[in-house]
Parts: sequence; structure tokens; C-alpha cells
Amino acid sequence: MNETLFSITLIIIEIIFSLMVLKALSNAGAKKTILTVVAVIFLLWLFTDYTLILNGFFSATGVPRIAFTAAVILPIVIMLVAIYSYRPLRRIVEAMSTETFLLLQHMRSVFGVLFFFAAGLPIWFQYLGGLGDIAAGMGAFFALNYLRKNPDKERQAILVGNFAGILDFIIVINFGVLVVLKDHSADIMFNLIPLYVVPLFILFHIFSLLKLNKLRAGLSNASLSGGV
Repeated sequence: MNETLFSITLIIIEIIFSLMVLKALSNAGAKKTILTVVAVIFLLWLFTDYTLILNGFFSATGVPRIAFTAAVILPIVIMLVAIYSYRPLRRIVEAMSTETFLLLQHMRSVFGVLFFFAAGLPIWFQYLGGLGDIAAGMGAFFALNYLRKNPDKERQAILVGNFAGILDFIIVINFGVLVVLKDHSADIMFNLIPLYVVPLFILFHIFSLLKLNKLRAGLSNASLSGGV
């Protein structure tokens, strides 16, 4: 695909994905003020990543591996600190349902397809990352359908819905950092995906898995109440 067309398509899809996240937060009880702040943060984040890539920032650092890894990890840390430091935001995230997290994970398949149209990536990495993301999205799709048919099996749906996505990230991120960034410039528009949406998907995995503790606690309380 032409690089300009690819960039425009990617940015449009990332904006749509951002709107989906804002809608999910709204459904979980986020007020207009919080939604506005999050929307502004998303826009600034996307614009900053686009500008850094466009200006060859990562190659210019001389240590693209370290710079790129930091650019992926730092937003995750910042958002976790913000969510757990600001109680209203934490309550909103905790109110998001397993169904919501699985619905958002569906988008992994869309970004997986984009792997096959990105210029500047080794062909083996395109297939590895593309098929892995498609599998992650399909895993979330099947887990969501299973949950809707078996509402009492939320724990199993969480495990199934997150397994492929987490495994894909472990494999692709390691190969991307240790192999691809060793011989290739990180400054291609495709990297808007790992720099912008990957941290969000990782957060969805974290908060989805945290629901397992609540489910376990709920089962324990139910057992104690039944015993009494």
C-alpha cells in the first residue's frame, strides 16, 4: 500500500478505536469532564507519536531499541499511575465489564490486517505480527460469544479472551525489539500501532485479568454465606 494512503488509513482507524474507548468509558459512568480530558490526552499522544516518527526521532537517538521500548512502556506506567491515583477514574475502569474489554480486543484483528500492508517491515515479521493480532481478535470474539451464552462462566471467558492476545504481545514485542529494531529503522508510520494502541491493549489485558480477583472474592463470599 502507498505509504501516504497507509498512514491516513491507520490514523483514521486509530481515531475510531479511540472513540470506541471513550464510548466504553462513558458507558462505565465517566462524566463529560473526564471524557474531555481523556480525549485531549489521546489526541496529544497520537500527534506526538506521529511527529516523533515523521522527524526520525528514534533513529536519531542512536539507541532505537531503548527509545522505542521506553515510548511503549512509559504510557502504560503513566496511565496506571493516573488511574490508581485518581479514585473516580479508577472506579470507572473497575466498572467496565468483561464484555466491554473483549469487544475492544476485537480491534486487534483490524490492526493485524494492517501488518500485511505496511512497508519497511521484514516479511516474516508481517506474518508473525499480523496473524498473531488476528488470532488475538478472534480469541476475544469467541470468548465474548461464549460469555453471552454462558454468563456464569465469566472467569473462563476472561482466560480464553486474553490468552492469545498476551501470547502474541510476548512473542511480537520481543522479536520486534530484539530483532527488527536491530537492523531496521524504527521510523516508519506503521509504528503508530505499537506506540499508540499497543499500550492501550496491554492495559485492557491488565484490567480484564484483575477481574479474576473480584470473581474469586465473590465466589469466596458466596461460599461463606452458603456455609452460614
